[in-house]
Amino acid sequence: MAKQRSSELLRNATGFLGSLYNSLAGQAPAYSIAGGAALIMGSAYAAAPLAMLLTLLGVLAIVYSIFVLARKYPHAASFYAYVTNTINARAGFINGVIYTVFYSIVGVGSVAIAFAYLGTEGIYAITGHVINPLLLLPIPIVLALVPAVLGVRPSIKTEMTLTSIEITILLIFVVLSFIANIDRFSAFPFTIQGTFATTPSGVLAALSGGLIFAITYFMGFEVSTQISEEVKDPRKSVPTSTLWATIFMGMLYILVTYAILLNIGYTQNAISNFVNMAEGMGPNPVYTLIGHYLSTTGLLLFAISVMISVFGCYLATLNATARMLYGMARDGLLPTWLAETHPRYKSPHKALYLSTAVAILTIVLAYMAAYISGYVKPLELTYNAMEDAYAIDSLYYVLSLMLVAAGALRLTSWSGRITIAIGAAILAITFYYSITSIWYLAILIASIVLTVVVSYAINTRIRKIKVTTCPYC
Repeated sequence: MAKQRSSELLRNATGFLGSLYNSLAGQAPAYSIAGGAALIMGSAYAAAPLAMLLTLLGVLAIVYSIFVLARKYPHAASFYAYVTNTINARAGFINGVIYTVFYSIVGVGSVAIAFAYLGTEGIYAITGHVINPLLLLPIPIVLALVPAVLGVRPSIKTEMTLTSIEITILLIFVVLSFIANIDRFSAFPFTIQGTFATTPSGVLAALSGGLIFAITYFMGFEVSTQISEEVKDPRKSVPTSTLWATIFMGMLYILVTYAILLNIGYTQNAISNFVNMAEGMGPNPVYTLIGHYLSTTGLLLFAISVMISVFGCYLATLNATARMLYGMARDGLLPTWLAETHPRYKSPHKALYLSTAVAILTIVLAYMAAYISGYVKPLELTYNAMEDAYAIDSLYYVLSLMLVAAGALRLTSWSGRITIAIGAAILAITFYYSITSIWYLAILIASIVLTVVVSYAINTRIRKIKVTTCPYC
């Protein structure tokens, strides 16, 4: 057997199950529930499960785009390769930069900040004491590099263990909630009456608002496409595992959201109280509900599982980011040293180090933005830094997905195009409503213009692109 070159990733390092867990970890269920349940209910109220169901259907339309493209174009820099092959090389380069530099690297930073914030919330829920979240901030940044550099196998094993724990705790909460509230079962949360709106426009606004926040639960479903070159039978395993991971997460999110409503009640007043508690500086009400069923031990486990969830998301996002850099560098669009792999572990170690360094820079910028906005206390500063990073980060994510969906339209039949168009329409709604600040819009436009300018500056390289699928799959 020939010795692998130092520019190749480790082939056949994992299979369908590893790809499935990687996608599950990227979606971070406990993290999503703890951080987002109140946001969805604040808009959709008792119809939050309906909003989540509609979101799942819309996301699956986008997953269909990934399914079609992942079967045809396995590549470490998937979002670049998909658009390059279906639209053109310049559009592929632009989408690669949008996804990697402006979404994924910023996303790594925002998840690290979320680890600090939610970790502090968990410690407060258990002990009643608020620690400085800055003490927790370095933990994922330092620790995640270990399994990441050791390669995709240690990373996947870590994600499988951590994600199994958080999913198990959430399912136990659902089962105990259903048993305790079996007499309160109702279809009301799956009707438009659950929005408490009295006009068609009011119903649409409530469900659209819930959809905006619900779609963020699924961010990261695509991270397994970036380990395609390390998965056995990637043309089958990656698209199938991504589809099933998204379906499973959607069903879990619907069940947990419904279980929360069973506990707090279906009235507008009860839901408003829940939302107000989540927005205040007291204990997160999701932690309180978990503690009610699983006692202090269960609350401790859930608090740990939330941190586990954020850590798993950080690791999956970091690995995806590095492989995007690696794949684009291998095709000659980025410095060649980013395409080097570790001589022993076959991980894109230099791309991992660069991703981490730039993510740290984005963390500093996010904290500076929060400080300039007038936030000084560590907890408030961390929350608003997380909010700023997440807000701008989500805009790039939606834009990148829309470009991928546009590419997939060229490979499908009319029925497939209609399916993709539905998902794109939902993305367009979230994109429109996510622009909450003129500064976000200005940054978005300026960065895209800069990317286009750079694409013309390296025009010769772009025109020479030939390798746009995995060279050894």
